[in-house]
Amino acid sequence: MIIIRDFFKKFRLAWSDHRSEPLRFPGLRIIKTSLAVFLVLILYLLLPETSNATTAAIAAIIAMRSSIKDSYVASFIRLQSTFVGAVFGLIILMLKEVSNLEYNSLVYNLLLSFFVLLVIWISVSFLRSDGAVLGSIVLLAIAIGPILDMSPFQAAITRFLDTLIGVGIALLVNRVLPLSPEEDEKKKDA
Repeated sequence: MIIIRDFFKKFRLAWSDHRSEPLRFPGLRIIKTSLAVFLVLILYLLLPETSNATTAAIAAIIAMRSSIKDSYVASFIRLQSTFVGAVFGLIILMLKEVSNLEYNSLVYNLLLSFFVLLVIWISVSFLRSDGAVLGSIVLLAIAIGPILDMSPFQAAITRFLDTLIGVGIALLVNRVLPLSPEEDEKKKDA
């Protein structure tokens, strides 16, 4: 019993920025995030199997922030980076189809790596660097993920729409549920 208690004590210290405050209840952002993921998963029970609840749930988690303004910024970055990644994912799948490349071939892997470079470079140079990683992830998810008998265009559009659904649900939940105490104070001061 002492070993278990010591383990949890060390675990708590490692994840609490070495603060000595007790374990807190989940805050409003955690609850909103969980609710957004739940709503995404429920919605995807009704959609065709080509839709990907994982993509939408991840988008909802990324879009949820402690303030509505921050959620809009995160959502915009997420949609922008998904669009860039989806476009490059579409291009690489079309190149793969036209040139009859195999998924695990050296040439395809070199092409993937080059496209990751392009997505990151374009995101950092012209868009927001925050989205560079997300765009690369979307590119790879489209280019090497299962596309379930879809055309490259359908795969890219589906990925973007899944992200749009997740972001939309996160924004809706963040808008409908009560404000965080910080936002409430800002509204009172204004």
